[in-house]
Amino acid sequence: MTSPDETNPTRVLIIEDEPLIVLDLRSILTELGCTVCAVAGTADEAVAAAKRHTPDLILADIRLPGPVDGIDAVKMIQTIRPVPVLFVTGNWRELRARGLPDAMAIGKPFLPGVLRQAITTVIGNGN
Repeated sequence: MTSPDETNPTRVLIIEDEPLIVLDLRSILTELGCTVCAVAGTADEAVAAAKRHTPDLILADIRLPGPVDGIDAVKMIQTIRPVPVLFVTGNWRELRARGLPDAMAIGKPFLPGVLRQAITTVIGNGN
């Protein structure tokens, strides 16, 4: 899958603290032809990685260790540079409660086919 400029693979930042989920996400992204530019397990790591790697897409969990969660991390990244986001989380209802009712999200546990389709939709829409 190519990035919006159609010449390079889509660069994806994964914000997730569970190593097995990171492995699943990485595998699916690789199958889609994407490049994982960074993996962040905390909000601070996520913001730093987004600044350093300028991803084309973010896959983010909501619950992260530390005082700042994935929603706040994404909001901070969006103030630096707008990036399409797909939340991959067991807490998707939290998005509506936190003022992001239109955010794209899939629940955990996820089916690989559902994740593939959601990634394709987010990249295609530029959301």
